[in-house]
Amino acid sequence: MYPPSTEPEHHLLRNPANETTPAGDATLHYWSGLMGQSHADHALITLSQALDWRQPNITVYGRQHPVPRLTAWHGDAGLHYRYSGHTHIATGWLAALLPIKAEIEHITGKTFNSVLANRYRNGDDCMGYHSDNEPELGCTPWIASYNLGATRELTFRPKSPGGRRQCFSLPLHHDSLLLMSPQVQAGFEHALPRRRNCPDPRINLTFRFIVD
Repeated sequence: MYPPSTEPEHHLLRNPANETTPAGDATLHYWSGLMGQSHADHALITLSQALDWRQPNITVYGRQHPVPRLTAWHGDAGLHYRYSGHTHIATGWLAALLPIKAEIEHITGKTFNSVLANRYRNGDDCMGYHSDNEPELGCTPWIASYNLGATRELTFRPKSPGGRRQCFSLPLHHDSLLLMSPQVQAGFEHALPRRRNCPDPRINLTFRFIVD
């Protein structure tokens, strides 16, 4: 369905601005071909149909607007997570998510108990600049971002003064995994910009650990 990436199977990306920002030890770990082409193609179709996709509203300057993407949240039963002004309570894991979760935990050596899924229907859907640093994630959150479908670029910018002039982007391909160290959330914001020339859908699964 989507061609595999031609990038190395596993390599470490260092932030090019790490010597001039407070998050000098921030690292991005990238894997391509995580589940294999056929498994990834199947996961894209299955999750598109099986997840309880919703489009919540956010309040901007006192007015309600639908977020420009669809979202779903799953995790260990009873976990609470608040994002975009809404509190979500997990009721358990969808079976289709468990093999992906297990492989990510195996390859990263990290443990995750929840996942925030975003479905970008085409290039008009996007995500603004933010950090994954909600209180529920604790002080040192590792975020594992698994990608299915169309290739889109994740853009980073330092939180330090002048950060807007030090942006850099990383293309995230079908069946790829990006692991962000805690220092990435502390020192950087990231976004998924609009891409008008992208007609195809993309699903992103961001695995995280909610602290009790």
